[in-house]
Amino acid sequence: MKNIFTILILCSLISCKENPKKETTEKESFSLSGTINGEYSDYIFLNYGNVKDSVKVLNNSFEFNGMVKAPIQGRLTLEGYTAVAHIFIENSDITIKTDLISVNNEGQTLNFLKINEITGSKTAIIEDDWNEFFQSNSNKENFNQLLYKKLKKLISDNPKHSFNVNRLVEIPARVPNFKYEYYNDLFQMIDTTGQEVEEIEMLKMGLSGLKYSKGENIFDFQLPDINNQLLSTKDYRGNTLLIDFWASWCIPCREKHPELMKLYNNNKENGFEILSVSIDEDKNNWNKAIKKDKLSWPNVIDLKYEIGKVYGIVAVPFNYLIDSKGKILGVNLSLEEIKEILKTEKASR
Repeated sequence: MKNIFTILILCSLISCKENPKKETTEKESFSLSGTINGEYSDYIFLNYGNVKDSVKVLNNSFEFNGMVKAPIQGRLTLEGYTAVAHIFIENSDITIKTDLISVNNEGQTLNFLKINEITGSKTAIIEDDWNEFFQSNSNKENFNQLLYKKLKKLISDNPKHSFNVNRLVEIPARVPNFKYEYYNDLFQMIDTTGQEVEEIEMLKMGLSGLKYSKGENIFDFQLPDINNQLLSTKDYRGNTLLIDFWASWCIPCREKHPELMKLYNNNKENGFEILSVSIDEDKNNWNKAIKKDKLSWPNVIDLKYEIGKVYGIVAVPFNYLIDSKGKILGVNLSLEEIKEILKTEKASR
């Protein structure tokens, strides 16, 4: 599951695109040519469906050729320690311009491509329209209804297009208050024929997670801590509890820890507790991250990803704020939102 989460976490950073796209003509095959702004002369890899391809980057340029039965999401990666850049592959002549981005992560240099411009792709045009819709409407009070209508039209126009599946997969993380009924209706409209099994499973997880929305009762669980002792969410009744899902390899999760530490220290005397739930697959990496980040609150690990599936966690960081009786106060809240709710909770005690 780690690769899936990495993809979603970095999606907003490496899939940014600009400029209007031109319509393309139908073809029976595709070419994907690109340029890289930065010093890179090794291999670049393209995966889509069951296909794995690679070419050598020469003079900051590369080109892939192939054929797809229907538009499908492709994944571009580089040699070594790398993250994924997404691009939809369809039978047309696609051209992209990219920047080489290098980020220090735990002493290692993480390299990946940031896609700046795409031409020759109909899906890129659809994606630009989607991004513009999201930016223009996400702060509106009736965004739930607007989003439902937008997705319903997208899926109705092309129920087999994997772009629609990808957008629906993102919804629980990006819009945690999205109505379960809306999501279920849209899920039923998807033609799963030819879709990747992992994406369909993630859709099912998203559907499961949306059951646990604001005002609903928590799904109680118990998991082992660093000493292999089982901790239960039921032990926190009577306190306000933040359940924080994270992973040692998740850069945004780790960057948030210093501020989360301040929040914890400033509010623990008023009955505020944190339970961090790691989705790491390697306990050693998890232990090292806890020690390095100096996390002083209880930490447990969901090695089999059983709790993550129940809550539909398709991306980390992700959190739930729980009241003293086990009801959900908020889902995937910012630290500022948590602070405001804690003030209210403190005043009501």
